Amino acid sequence: VGDAPTLNRLYLLPQELIDMNQHHLNALGVGHASLDQLCRVTMARGLHSKLTGAGGGGCGITLLKPGLERPEVEATKQALTGCGFDCWETSVGAPGVSVHSAASLDGPVRQALGGL
Repeated sequence: VGDAPTLNRLYLLPQELIDMNQHHLNALGVGHASLDQLCRVTMARGLHSKLTGAGGGGCGITLLKPGLERPEVEATKQALTGCGFDCWETSVGAPGVSVHSAASLDGPVRQALGGL
């Protein structure tokens, strides 16, 4: 949480990493002309995108920076759909990986897992 300039600074590294990763993936040969087009369309709007999944033109992801106004998001989606892309919005923020000890599992679960 924090003010918009602070949040935007926090997004500088992920944006740079997304760009670098996309270049590396292209160098590995898993890029596709459609993914390059996705990156061009979003970069023209100050956003950063990369392929996701196995590559080959199937799916990409775009990082939306904090404070991005709804009309800007809609204009970007419209530009992408105009190029033939489907757009879905999602959010990141799940709790992530959890570590559980075997002792926290009840008896039947431990038994099913081979007596951990």
